[in-house]
Amino acid sequence: MKKTTFTILLLVSTVTAFGQITTTKVAPKIEQVNIPYDSTQNFLKGDIYQYIGQELYLKGKAESLRKYGYEGFSKDYTKGTFFGNKSNVYECCDAHNSKYDSLVGKYFKVLDIVTREGTTIPFIEFGKDYEKEYFLKLVRKDNSDTVFYHYDGYEHNFPFIVVGFFEKQKKIFVGKEFVFNDIEFDGATDIQTGKIVTIKSGQKWKCVDLTIEDKYYNLSLIFENSLGEKTANLFDRVLNVSYTDKEADSYKKKFGENIWKTILAGKVKIGMTKEMCELSWGEPQDINKTIISNKVREQWVYTDNYLYFDNGILTAIQ
Repeated sequence: MKKTTFTILLLVSTVTAFGQITTTKVAPKIEQVNIPYDSTQNFLKGDIYQYIGQELYLKGKAESLRKYGYEGFSKDYTKGTFFGNKSNVYECCDAHNSKYDSLVGKYFKVLDIVTREGTTIPFIEFGKDYEKEYFLKLVRKDNSDTVFYHYDGYEHNFPFIVVGFFEKQKKIFVGKEFVFNDIEFDGATDIQTGKIVTIKSGQKWKCVDLTIEDKYYNLSLIFENSLGEKTANLFDRVLNVSYTDKEADSYKKKFGENIWKTILAGKVKIGMTKEMCELSWGEPQDINKTIISNKVREQWVYTDNYLYFDNGILTAIQ
């Protein structure tokens, strides 16, 4: 019998495995810069993350502005408060804003900084990031409400005083004696009587309080002289034109009595140094510098005047 042999061919199908293309979500870079708040500034411009953990006091407004309430407070930062969306306005409403009487004088703590994409409002203070809005996530101290405040980066819109800033500045100023540039006291009145205060060159004033004046609700320092007269000066202004009694005595010895009186009078004259002029008129708005024949010439630009220096000495006033 013929043997039949069957050959069974096993066809092995080889499958080549290809890797699948995937997309992995990467968390965006955290913008927060871990620089601790040092209480030297109330308004931080673009350094907004330093507000986290700070307590804020919502200051009052001039009487004529109270009917408009407080702008920028919302219940949900992801939703706008424009175009009649009053339901998202926190403590609605005076006009289209939060009620003045409901929020004035309240304290808040900053829990976090949150952002919202897609705004059409340029936010210049944060450099190139024009497509983002920033919000302070707040908790209201008296009732634990969570609320969001739209931070637009402009100081004149910032309605808060940072409690830490206030406390630190009070420690620095209150109890010390100061001498002022006379021109900045022009028209000053006694807050007790309303009478004009007469300023004498070199007169010392003792700082007795840091407060919020109740006319325009600006942060102000209260000063008292030896006659018992008291006057209020804006905090920001005082920083530029005040000298402690020790500084005043030092400058008087350094420059001589006549020059120091000129500085206190808010005047400049030919022959003064740049330091003297800056003490008298403050920092210039701009400085233009040229070097000619080894001589450094500078033009200091002020609102209505120009000062010209050769090698640091005032040579012309225009």
